[in-house]
Amino acid sequence: MFRDDYFKNFPSKDPNAIYFFIIKGFNNQEINGYSVPTKGMVFVKNTTDSTLGKTIAYHIGSAFGLQQSTDSTNLMFPKSGLELTWEQCLQLRTNPITLSLYDDYEFVRTNNGLNAYYFWKEDKDGYFEVDSLNPASRIVRPFKRNYQLFYVKIDNIFFNPLFNYFGKTFCLMHILAVVFALVLVFIIRRKVNKRLAEKKGFFKRQSLRSLKWLAWISSIALVYFAFWLVDWFYQNSVLKTHRLKDFKGLTIAELFVKLNDRDLFAKQYNKTVSSFIFQRRDQDWFVFKRDKVLYFDVEKIDGKFKAKLVSSSNRLELTTKDLVHSAKSHYIVFRDIDSAGEIANERVYNHLGVNLSKHFDMQDPAKRILVFVNGYRPVSISNSLEQNLTDIQNKGTEYPNSKNYLYSYDRYNYWRPWNAIDLLFQNRINAGEVWYADGHHSVSTSNHGSLVNFTTNSGIYPKPCKSNKKHKCYQTTIAGNKKVQTLDLLATKPNMDGFKLRKQRGRIAGKNLNQILNELPNQSKNDTLYIVSHSMGYAYSLGIIEELRGKIQFGACYILAPENASSGKIIQREWREVWQYGAKLTGPGKNKPCQQDGVAPQVAVKGLSKENRVYFPKNQIHKMGYFQSHFVGYYTWILDIPKGEKGHVEGH
Repeated sequence: MFRDDYFKNFPSKDPNAIYFFIIKGFNNQEINGYSVPTKGMVFVKNTTDSTLGKTIAYHIGSAFGLQQSTDSTNLMFPKSGLELTWEQCLQLRTNPITLSLYDDYEFVRTNNGLNAYYFWKEDKDGYFEVDSLNPASRIVRPFKRNYQLFYVKIDNIFFNPLFNYFGKTFCLMHILAVVFALVLVFIIRRKVNKRLAEKKGFFKRQSLRSLKWLAWISSIALVYFAFWLVDWFYQNSVLKTHRLKDFKGLTIAELFVKLNDRDLFAKQYNKTVSSFIFQRRDQDWFVFKRDKVLYFDVEKIDGKFKAKLVSSSNRLELTTKDLVHSAKSHYIVFRDIDSAGEIANERVYNHLGVNLSKHFDMQDPAKRILVFVNGYRPVSISNSLEQNLTDIQNKGTEYPNSKNYLYSYDRYNYWRPWNAIDLLFQNRINAGEVWYADGHHSVSTSNHGSLVNFTTNSGIYPKPCKSNKKHKCYQTTIAGNKKVQTLDLLATKPNMDGFKLRKQRGRIAGKNLNQILNELPNQSKNDTLYIVSHSMGYAYSLGIIEELRGKIQFGACYILAPENASSGKIIQREWREVWQYGAKLTGPGKNKPCQQDGVAPQVAVKGLSKENRVYFPKNQIHKMGYFQSHFVGYYTWILDIPKGEKGHVEGH
């Protein structure tokens, strides 16, 4: 709250600064300060004694990633000491970091997400008081989410959720549908078997056997249809409007806490853009599922301006401007009603509460849209490549999968710390808008199959040979003193399911990007899309591309070290240019085994010609290796490719 309020009033942020918030204290009186390693934000208790300076010094070290020490004379000892060891000094000098104001797990509010959430209190007639100048301010709009929240305590016994399995909620109707299908196929099979015992003749008996197989196929189809029908009714009827019987008298803040209770609310990903409204009438809370555009009538009643939700739609219609617009994003429309009951004025707000009304008369300019799609994000507090990779191997933990939002800045510090490669692309392409999509997913979705496999393999794979003229890396000794061909250690067997999952989640990000590009009445069809993807981000970017196909023009696609490239296909003719960059695994002039990309062995992107593959130049060989050939910071050579040569990034 302190941070958000501060940057709301002072929006200019210095990425190289550490912000200290001096506060009265913490709930735990023994705590003097709090910080998260490599985050540019520290909270310090205001004291009048000497501990204030020590606390500030300690948390400066923490912000720079220094580990806590047991030496009482060391700066990183919590209560005393101001000295640094030579290792700590070396770490500070050789390990530059990019400070972030947000935790890696923290939800950062954006104006994209498939489902918008709204909260307000109203009287028995459905009215609530608003500010005549800014009516949207009286509606609480805390977040958008890429999933729907379903209240699971339903009065109807047939639809009351019983359990969750593989992310799917099951109720009694699901079970009854399966039982009905099984009973039906059992009856059919019993009758067919009885007829088989009575019938003679090969063809008659074969036809009856075929009927048995048909019964099984029909029963499977019946179960599938029953599940679909129940789910449709479950989401579009039972859960469309419901009273939250357990939340009587709760404030909006108290309701927020309840929304995270898994025993009360279930999460489910959906493919449609919707609105969820939580209304409090007297002491009772109700939840409604509505369309993208919410229409409110604003009237002056007893000297006060009051608003009432009158309808929702998937079209944005403004009668005063004679405008009808197919809504791609979420809108709130306030219609001022005069004394004659006519619409005198209309105001349109987005979910963030920004008044968009004046933009509806503007021209639709053609823009270049640049999207960076990052890959796997390792759990590491270091911006040193060597230390970063050591952390991957030692910690054995992972961040959760992508939340499928887009950000207007490098939210996870994936590109910027490494030679500002994103800025190099931005300066060359000269895009009007730049967005960052998060393609991060578990290592289990990669060809490695698990983090254990990956760390084990990377531990035994040979390091780059000291001399590029004399290579000793063609064979590697593994457990049992057994020698194997080094290239056989590379994870080249495609993980189709993992690739498919990342691609599907990329489609959610594509829907969100489509919202962003079409929030105003402007259409994205005259805009041009440029994509820079790295590693796992390639599969994710294919999902984005599928979702935006036909909705925007495709400019250029730059694919850096794609993971499991053969499992997906790019349609080359759709793009003005497509390039795949990385190590050369096969064919004449292939890189030596010790120079290969072990994180994501480089096979060809399906659908891409050989002429559109670009490999590490000879003057970059010294930067290649199991990890190095995959490291995004070592791909700045792409921007040095001269005009007219393969892989050149065209300037605009």
